[in-house]
Amino acid sequence: MNKFKEMFRALKYRNFRLFFPGLAISQIGIWVQNVAISWLVYDITRSPFIMGLVMFCNSIPFLFITPIGGVIADKFNRYKLLITVQILFTFQAFMLTVLSFTGNLRIWNIVILGMFLTFIAAIDTPLRQSVFVLVVDDKKDLGNAISLNSTCFNVARLVGPALGGIILATFNITICFLVNFLLLIPILILVQRMSIVDKKEEKIKNETILEGLKEGFDYCFKTPQILILLTYLGCYCFLIMVYPMLMPIYTAEVLHANADTLGFLLGAAGVGALTSSLLIAIKTTTHNLRKILLSGITLACFCFICLGLIKSKFLALILMFGVGLGSTAVLTPENILLQTFLDDDKRGRVLGLNTIAFLGTTAFSSFFAGSIAHIVGISNTFIILGILMLIIAFALSFKLAKLNYKK
Repeated sequence: MNKFKEMFRALKYRNFRLFFPGLAISQIGIWVQNVAISWLVYDITRSPFIMGLVMFCNSIPFLFITPIGGVIADKFNRYKLLITVQILFTFQAFMLTVLSFTGNLRIWNIVILGMFLTFIAAIDTPLRQSVFVLVVDDKKDLGNAISLNSTCFNVARLVGPALGGIILATFNITICFLVNFLLLIPILILVQRMSIVDKKEEKIKNETILEGLKEGFDYCFKTPQILILLTYLGCYCFLIMVYPMLMPIYTAEVLHANADTLGFLLGAAGVGALTSSLLIAIKTTTHNLRKILLSGITLACFCFICLGLIKSKFLALILMFGVGLGSTAVLTPENILLQTFLDDDKRGRVLGLNTIAFLGTTAFSSFFAGSIAHIVGISNTFIILGILMLIIAFALSFKLAKLNYKK
């Protein structure tokens, strides 16, 4: 019982109790919408190329807007921004629902609404991550709040796509968009009931966007702890988080299996990620997190190497569970360590760059990993990526161990 209380201790704060359930529900809705959009685009075009082009157009602005989103989070009142962002999310979901219901949903308005969603998400991601410091009264519980946020994401990643598939099979695509719209309403209501005070220094308020960007970059490059953690995350996401793109090839060419097996493999990774995020919610001291970070990366790399050496479906399932377990044991501690160290007036900007390291690298890593697989084969690709990341991880961990993380 004590362990359970420890795992959810951030819920003792009223603001977090309001924010957390709305966040969990809305994340599921977004995954339902993502599944529906992917299905709809392919159903309209029947072209993998057009589908890839649409998804590219919907995601590439994220790389350029997110750093600006971080500046906005630092410059303006985060509580008012949080409410505005939820309204915009709800408006986008409402427009998709109406267009789908009336039969007017076309590729061009899917792209426009997708880019609009990307613009909102680019502001929301660093904003939402920087808000956690405001919704827990004691910074000692900041790590627990971030871990529970990770749990939300992992639960949504498991439940959302499955729910989207069931709705598509049972009803139609309009219901998917309607469900997302309805699931966004609770967080809009709950956020408005929160009581948050976010004081900004006059210097930050008076800075231009470009000045804010420059200060954020300077802060990152001149602070070794932050630079190492961002490098850590960027390398890991570039080399290891590419596995969703590699697994279909691995399933077909190594395991000689079908889409059902692919679903089980990716599901095993999702279960591993969820398990890891719940365990990390208990262990949130800086000392433990640094150990968890290195342990997680070692486990994920070991599983990658083993995937390249085996041809058993059963062993592959176990190893994919390990990849998910290890990945969250890298991503969540990195975020907690970063937020523990950050100056609050630069939190949004650094977390914007952290988001780029997390999500922005995957677009390029797919091409990199795909090229290696084309040359040496998919099994050898897993081995090469695992060994390369392991070398980088131990080099960075050695530097990280020398630095003092006390503010």
